Amino acid sequence: MKTILVFNDNSPEAKHALEFALNIAEHIGANILLASTCKISTRVTEKTMADTIQSDKHTGQQAETLHPGTEELDVSAMDENQMACVVNNNQVWMMIKGMGGHLPATGSRLNVHTILNKVLCPLMLVPVGWPIKQVERLVYIADLRYCRIKIVQYLALFAKPYQADLLIAHLSAKGLPGIEQKYALQLFNDQVACNVKYEQLFFNNIKEDNLLTAVDVIINGMHNDLLVLVNHRFHFEEIIGRYLAATLPAHITIPLLIFPS
Repeated sequence: MKTILVFNDNSPEAKHALEFALNIAEHIGANILLASTCKISTRVTEKTMADTIQSDKHTGQQAETLHPGTEELDVSAMDENQMACVVNNNQVWMMIKGMGGHLPATGSRLNVHTILNKVLCPLMLVPVGWPIKQVERLVYIADLRYCRIKIVQYLALFAKPYQADLLIAHLSAKGLPGIEQKYALQLFNDQVACNVKYEQLFFNNIKEDNLLTAVDVIINGMHNDLLVLVNHRFHFEEIIGRYLAATLPAHITIPLLIFPS
């Protein structure tokens, strides 16, 4: 069974991220490993479980049979190298961290970007202001000429239980010319679609030159629920910055999934 690791500092952001992690785990069939960066406390876990059960009761579902196993681990004394070992040794499928709209007064010493550089699984950052919902559309921004098939396969596995649309949004890598639509569609069909075989896999050749405008259209105009990037590849630094900060840029209003480079 897959394992989703959630960073927990007992903050509202951590609780919010755990709620979404439970949603994902129930859909894909995964266990939750709650990595507590502060002193071990079950308050966040118990409160989130109670809230989620109550929410499910409103939908008429038998929530008690759906919740994945949750284990809590004290990582408060660990550094990034030790935390990366925990992730790799447990074959973690995804890491999740809640992100606030302002700098936290206190929090983890752990730098999640440093951890991401040392592990094999992606990191999801969940804005606290994003309302938990069923994922309907997710988008992977990449230069189609260098699109990673394994990432698309991973995303298809994520999207399938939600019956969500998976979009590859082509933005030419810095310094490279754009690609013509006919060639782009051929490349998509011959190199990507035939190797992924997900019926709801789509492609969009983004022509907008202004990157931030393109991102705004991708997030808000296309109503995507999850944005996917590769660490330090293509337009990552232009969209996010050279390093992950304590808060997400203002234009990133949906969960961000970052794959290791």
